[in-house]
Amino acid sequence: MANLTAGGMAIQQMAWHSTMTEMNHLGRALIARPDKFEGKITQLFTSKRYSDNPMTAMLSGMKAEKTINSMSWEWDLLGADCRPGIVVEDVLSDANALKPGEGQTLFEIKLDFEWYVAGDIIHPGTSNKKYQSRIQDAPYRHGAGWIYKVRLMDDNQRAFVPRQYLQPGTPWGKLFSQYEEASEQSGSTQYSMPRTLTGRLSRYRKHYKVTGDAAQEVLAVRMVDSKGTAHDTWIKYAEVVYWQQWYREIERGYWYSRSTNSVKGANGRPIYSGPGIQQQLEDSHIHYYSVLTAKLIEEYLMDIFYSRTKPGSNRKIKAFTGEYGMLAFHKAIMSEAQNSGFITVHQHFIKNTKSQYTSNGLQFGGQFTKYVMANGAELELIHNPLYDDQEINFEIDPVTGRPIESQRITFLDFSGESTKDSNLKIVNRKGGFKHWYVAGGHNPYGPVNNGLGSHAGDYYEIHVLKQTGIHIHDVTKCGELILRRQTTI
Repeated sequence: MANLTAGGMAIQQMAWHSTMTEMNHLGRALIARPDKFEGKITQLFTSKRYSDNPMTAMLSGMKAEKTINSMSWEWDLLGADCRPGIVVEDVLSDANALKPGEGQTLFEIKLDFEWYVAGDIIHPGTSNKKYQSRIQDAPYRHGAGWIYKVRLMDDNQRAFVPRQYLQPGTPWGKLFSQYEEASEQSGSTQYSMPRTLTGRLSRYRKHYKVTGDAAQEVLAVRMVDSKGTAHDTWIKYAEVVYWQQWYREIERGYWYSRSTNSVKGANGRPIYSGPGIQQQLEDSHIHYYSVLTAKLIEEYLMDIFYSRTKPGSNRKIKAFTGEYGMLAFHKAIMSEAQNSGFITVHQHFIKNTKSQYTSNGLQFGGQFTKYVMANGAELELIHNPLYDDQEINFEIDPVTGRPIESQRITFLDFSGESTKDSNLKIVNRKGGFKHWYVAGGHNPYGPVNNGLGSHAGDYYEIHVLKQTGIHIHDVTKCGELILRRQTTI
């Protein structure tokens, strides 16, 4: 059984009394300054040390938050400056179909755009760049594509382009542009047009009721702030539970919310719901695995980093996972470390320890929580308690007997477009946090005597409302490894 006293969570019940400073009551403070004190309760109940609400805690600690005046926001995401043209049809006739370009003859390629111009040197992407072909004339429209007349850049009369590179779906990319003396033509320039994306806030609400009798009982709780300093804070027990559940639900929303505006509420108005992290990552790098290995992790991260960031620079990523995901990660890296010969047991895992049974006690073990890979890639593991929460995860892994979600690994790159920016942000609506009481025979400050009440019951209600959402600027820098056990039929 847990010992709350030993852990600094001293609990003491006593009657509410008049000498208690009213501003020490969290509810009263929220009524007085809701904007100011929302940050305080966030600090108290999210624990910015990656405990119950890691995403809220991390982004709040990084000050990766922005405020907007509407329920939605838009942003532009630029892609690569250039993309290859894609062959949409093989337009060669049977007469010259076998060896296109042989004898230094012109042949035709039908691509899906008209961006290239005469003088551009294009090729089908082979490693030896052997089949470079120069566009000789401006392209012309042909059905659903554009036809280019090209000539192979080769003095060998027998050289030709294999027919396989003219089949639909084959990419042809530009290398450079080359021209003759006194030329008047120049090569093409491609511009990537930004892709406009949109996000949407969700509106969360919660309430509870406190009877007059229950309101007389209070709880003395020692709270620990983000710096590890303990503070004695007086607060009603009902509010402790209330705010803990509230921020846990907000955290769940940041991860699991699904985008919709077609569901109607009780008054007939639409319920605006924005996408959480997992829905946004459905357009990112998703891979299903049955056995986690270090090689799988390296190859997966290479898909994210390759040709986007140079080796040794900005290749730091955080992986959020459950407890069994942490174990699977440890076993995968342990196996890799042992096979590589980097570690030996006596150097790293056996240490002296105190024991009541022997004067020479030993301890064995350790756990890998970070993986430093080649080319500067670094992966740090962060526990996400939502992935272990059996209140919301009912799909059970037959091997572990625990939720499958516990072995989901969500890779999030927080690096933004500048060193002061973050790829992930919490988005709040201006004035979107609201907190109020509905009083009856009792209110947060005591019994109502010769005063006004909003209802006849001997209780009061507390309501809270927040319009918030999560923003991922570039989901292609993130992704997920999701457990999928292989089954036999």
